[in-house]
Amino acid sequence: MKEKKQREWKLRTDSTIRIRETPEFLELLRVTGLSQVTLQVCWNRGLRTPETIREFFSPRFEHIQSPFTIKDMALTVERVIEAYNKKEKVRIFGDYDVDGTCGAALLYRVLTEFGINVDVKQPDRFKDGYGLNSGAIDEAVSDGVQLLITVDCGISSFSAIENANAHRLPVIIMDHHQIDGVRGLPQAYAILNPQRADCESGLKQLCGAGVAFYFCMGLRAEFRELGLLGDASALPNLKQHLDLVTIATAADQVPLTGVNRVFVKQGLDILKQSTKPGVKALMEVTGLTKRDLSPGHLGFTLGPRINASGRLSSAKSALDLLTTDSLEIAYKLAREIETLNEDRTHLQNEIWDQVQLVIEKGLKEGKFQHGILVGSPDWHEGVIGIVASRVCEKYHKPCGILSMREDLAKGSARTFSGRDVLSALTKCSGLLLGFGGHRHAAGFSLKNENLEALQVAFDDACMALIADDTKGALIVEGEAGLEEFSERTLEQLEQMAPFGNGNPEPVFVITAKVKNKRVMKERHLKLSLSPVGSTSKQTMEAVWFHQADIPFDSLNEAGDASFAGVPELNRFLGRSTPNFRIRDIRRLSKS
Repeated sequence: MKEKKQREWKLRTDSTIRIRETPEFLELLRVTGLSQVTLQVCWNRGLRTPETIREFFSPRFEHIQSPFTIKDMALTVERVIEAYNKKEKVRIFGDYDVDGTCGAALLYRVLTEFGINVDVKQPDRFKDGYGLNSGAIDEAVSDGVQLLITVDCGISSFSAIENANAHRLPVIIMDHHQIDGVRGLPQAYAILNPQRADCESGLKQLCGAGVAFYFCMGLRAEFRELGLLGDASALPNLKQHLDLVTIATAADQVPLTGVNRVFVKQGLDILKQSTKPGVKALMEVTGLTKRDLSPGHLGFTLGPRINASGRLSSAKSALDLLTTDSLEIAYKLAREIETLNEDRTHLQNEIWDQVQLVIEKGLKEGKFQHGILVGSPDWHEGVIGIVASRVCEKYHKPCGILSMREDLAKGSARTFSGRDVLSALTKCSGLLLGFGGHRHAAGFSLKNENLEALQVAFDDACMALIADDTKGALIVEGEAGLEEFSERTLEQLEQMAPFGNGNPEPVFVITAKVKNKRVMKERHLKLSLSPVGSTSKQTMEAVWFHQADIPFDSLNEAGDASFAGVPELNRFLGRSTPNFRIRDIRRLSKS
């Protein structure tokens, strides 16, 4: 079999001069007090003045703009105040993922604090599918709901909105997903979505919960202006709810720049001291109360557990967790969700192992040259998207994974190197029952009998896709020595978090020898690295996730290797240990 091409490493900046030796860099080094490694990361992100660096490290809540810059905000606030005055029954309808669940919990808590009669519903992933549906409208009408508010969904629910209009049920949509390029906007009462062409807020980076929080700010401002709750001290304290916005923002992989950076940076402090029983219980059950909380815990610890509820069962467990005021109920639900997440992890790993076998067999038969598409009735619909992402990362190709049930197969597609996977599915639309999403991730469905034909069509469609080399490459900040990753430097890098879309983790290249190695949890490599060409006996722990199948001999213990990875502090039980999270390796000897 042909050897897999090595992934390209590309410098974040194309400058041919050594930045650290320039007078401008040295002056910034003196003024800011940052280490050379930290300042290099700042420089590579265009932060090249004391003022921009100071603002980046200390984002302030006061810097965010007025909520009324969002189109339809005034109309939305006015209608909700009407519901308050008339004592109408309001229903929140949130998506079943972490963003929708946190957004729904946020709206429920805030509207309740304003004294509005409100309840919450969510769709069932397996029975209802994604988003607002006509059945939910019928249920709301039957329950006497007089105003329906969606969060993190609704912008593509045209038939459901038509049904609501037929029943004279006003619907307010709070969403952040892309607008349909052909059909435009549904005819809802009001639509808060910064993706609208006529919205001049510039807040396109918000997640669903972020849009909901802006609405809460607008509602509070109008309540205060009208004096509806008497003294201003009676108004809800919205900052206390930034814990929910922070979890959603980090987990939904929206750009962590601008207002999102303010939300998450400020929200981390709120999260550590959250008074919500559900948040406290979840942090206790996951062991986060024993750690110095860092932004990485949002996307990798709290987010997946909230998502696990909707992936394997009903999202209601997570929603109840985030809305309960009972500590006893909160701990019960947190333990249930922790068990669900353990089941999700086991199931995900089990499917991943099976998927690899199917792919390797197909590759030997000459299949999947440009795009990978595989399916099985044994693969759970709730986790195939996660597995598809892992396939893309390993095989460097667009991928679709299908869960096959009776005559119907439902799939999740992910992409690699910026290729437009939605475009590939569009070219295969004649074989599909339905599809939707965006260029990086999409969902689709088909009849089981069309699987083999779709495999061929998808492969052909992916052949024509144009790759973005900058997205396929591993972007690195530059080279550094192990000795440069002091605790002080790693603490400074940590302050540049939250990392994610728009503010990626800093990846450095180091040259080191492997001193010791072992396998963790049968899937990950744990290494001990020492510097090359130095008399220092200093070592640094390193971990390489999901790479336990690499032959030990290929790590070339007698020589040296170039490692690309993320330097970070591993915090546990009050101790901080420097760690290097490996992303790729060069100069491996052939086994």
